[in-house]
Amino acid sequence: MSNYTRIDITAAEELISDGANKYAVYLPRASDNQPVLYRDADVGLSQPDFERLRSSGIFFLYMLDKDLEQCTSVLEAKLAGLLASPHVPPEEKARLVHQVGTSVARDLTHGPIGSDELDRATHIVDNVIGAVLNDQAVAANMLMMAGHERSTASHMFVVSALAIMLGAEVFGSDYEILKGLGMAGMMHDLGKLGISQEILNSPTPLSPPQLQLIHQHPIESVRLLGDDPNVSPAARQMILQHHERMDGKGYPLGTSGNELLPGSRILSIVDSFHAMIGHRAYRRPLTPKDASRTLNTQAGRQFDSDMLACWNDLFERCWVQGEPMPLKLPVFESDEASSRHEHSPPGKLRNVFGARPKRYDCGARVMVKCIYAGRLHDTTCAPDEFVASVHDVSHGGLCIYSSHPMYRGEVVHVQVNKGAETTWIRGTVAWCRQHDDAIYKTGLKFLQHISESEARTRVDLLETDGTTDHHEEHGHTTHSKPRGKRVNGHRPSSGPDPNVALSELDRIASLRTISPNDEKTAVQLAGSTEPKVRHRSIEVLAKIGTKVPRMTLMNLLKDGDPEVRERAVDAAGALRMEEAAYLLRQRLSDPVETVALRAAGALGLLGERTGLPLVARALALDNGLTRLAARTFGEIVGHRFPANSDGIQAARRYLDAKKSVLRVS
Repeated sequence: MSNYTRIDITAAEELISDGANKYAVYLPRASDNQPVLYRDADVGLSQPDFERLRSSGIFFLYMLDKDLEQCTSVLEAKLAGLLASPHVPPEEKARLVHQVGTSVARDLTHGPIGSDELDRATHIVDNVIGAVLNDQAVAANMLMMAGHERSTASHMFVVSALAIMLGAEVFGSDYEILKGLGMAGMMHDLGKLGISQEILNSPTPLSPPQLQLIHQHPIESVRLLGDDPNVSPAARQMILQHHERMDGKGYPLGTSGNELLPGSRILSIVDSFHAMIGHRAYRRPLTPKDASRTLNTQAGRQFDSDMLACWNDLFERCWVQGEPMPLKLPVFESDEASSRHEHSPPGKLRNVFGARPKRYDCGARVMVKCIYAGRLHDTTCAPDEFVASVHDVSHGGLCIYSSHPMYRGEVVHVQVNKGAETTWIRGTVAWCRQHDDAIYKTGLKFLQHISESEARTRVDLLETDGTTDHHEEHGHTTHSKPRGKRVNGHRPSSGPDPNVALSELDRIASLRTISPNDEKTAVQLAGSTEPKVRHRSIEVLAKIGTKVPRMTLMNLLKDGDPEVRERAVDAAGALRMEEAAYLLRQRLSDPVETVALRAAGALGLLGERTGLPLVARALALDNGLTRLAARTFGEIVGHRFPANSDGIQAARRYLDAKKSVLRVS
C-alpha cells in the first residue's frame, strides 16, 4: 500500500470540516489488499458517518500520498486545539499527536534541515509537553503506541515523546528541560541519513569501517543541525551522548558516569527501549514488557539506575499486569527500512588496518598550542585557544590530552616547535575517547602546513571520506560522510550567572579536599566569558594543582583580559610549571608591561633568565613599574628585594655588580 497513508479518524473528521473533502478517503481492509474507496473526492463525509465508523471499531482511514501534504499541514495547525478539547478521547489525542509528529519527523529526514523544519519540530514538541503534563491518560496511550510503527521517522518522534514523558517523571514540569529532551529525541538519529541502508539493515556483523560509520552518527546529527537556535546546547549534548554508557563503553567518546548529562541518560533509556521493541533484520522484536526487563539487566552499567527506577514506575502505570491497555490500534507497517541500533564492536581492529606508523612517545612532557578553526556549535566549554600536552607524535599526526571533548571532523590549527623554529599545521580530529574522569585523549591527523597569518582563520568542518586514519587509536577510530552545514567555531555561551559562579568558586576554594566533580566545575568555570570569574578561578585551579587544572591555567596565559593573564602568569610561576615555559616566553612580548614583567619573574622561578634584559630596562626607570621590576629581578637571581625604595636601590646595585656575570648590557 505504498500509494496510501494511514490517517486517524479524528484527523480525517477535522480535515473534512476544513474543506479537505475534495480528497478521496479509503477504508482499511482486513487483508493486505488495497484499501477500499469509502468516499470519492468532492463528496464529503457527514458527522453520523464518523460516529458509525467508530462504533464499528474503525479508528483510521487512508488517503492517497499525493493528497496528504496539504492535509497534514491543516491538522498540524489545529493540533493544539484538538489536544485541549474535552470531546476528543485520550487515545485519539495520542493517535493525533503520533500522526502529526511522525509527519514532521519524516519531513526532517527527507530534505535539508532549515529554520522552518526546526520551527515545526519545536511546535510538535511543545504540543507533546502540553499533552503529557495536562493529561496522564494521553501520555499512557502514547507509550502504548510506541511499538506500532517501525519507520525511522516514527522512531525519532516516539523517542522524543518517551523522553518527554520520562523527563516529566524525573524533573516534573520544567519546560526548558522537557523541551531539550523533546528536541534531542526528534533529532538524535539525523546522522544516520548519510549511512546506506545496506549497512543499517545488515543481518550480519558489521565490518570495522561500517561499525565506525555507525559510531559517528551522533556527531553527524549535531553537524546537520548547524547553529539553529531552536536546538539548545544542552539538547546538542544529549544527541552527542545518547549512545554513551554509564560504564564508559559507549560511543563516540566513551564518556561515563557523571560526565553524562541527566537528559542524555534519559534519552539512552527510551532510545534503547524503542529499538528493542522494533523489528531488526538480525533479530525478532521484543515485547514491551521483555524490553523493559532487559533494560533493568543493564542498570548501573549501560543505564543510570535512578533513571531506570523512574522508567519502571512510568512503565508500570501504563501497563496493567504486564499487558497493554486496550487500544483498538492496527499494527502499522513500516514505510521505510528500520534503522539498526545495536552493534557490538568486533574483535581486533588492528588486524584489519595493519600496523601503525612509527611514533615518538612524548610522555606528556611536550606542550602544543591549539586553535579551533572549525568546530561543532555549542557542544563544549572549550575555549577557542587552548594548550594541550602531547602523548605521542608521528609523521602524520599526534595524540594529545585535553580537558574537554573534541569531535571527529573538527579542524584544529596546531603550533609545533622544531628547535628554535615554530610552524603551524592544520589538523583534523580523527578520534577522541575519555581517558579518565577529567581528561580526554584525542588523535589529530595532520592535513597541511599553514602560515602564521592563517592560524586564526575559520574554516569549514571537514567532510571525511570514510577511510581509515593512519593515526587512529586502537579500537577507537571512527568514520563518517558528513552532510552537515558549515559550522564555525566561536566562544561558547557564558554559562551560569557570574555571581553564582563566583560563589561556587569560593565554596570550592574553602574545601580542604577537592573532589573530582569540584575540580571539573572549576575547570569549566575557567572558560566563563566573564573575566572576573576566570580571574577568581585561577586561585582555585592553582590550589588544586593537578594535571587538568594546570593545563587550564596554561590556556589562561593567552586570555584576552590583562588581569587574568597576570594572575595566570603568577600561578604558573608559583607552581613551577615547566610545561608552561614556552608560553611564558611568549608573554615577554605582551603589550601590557606588567604581564611581561610577571612572565619574566615566572621564568626566573623556573631557572630561566630569558626575561632579564626586559627587567633590567624596567629597573633603570623611575615609574610605576619599578617596584614590580625589583621584585621580578629578585625572582630571577634568587634574592629577595623589598618592594620599596630601599629594595629598588639594592636591586640596582646588585645588577650593576653582576652585569658581567648576568650578561646584561
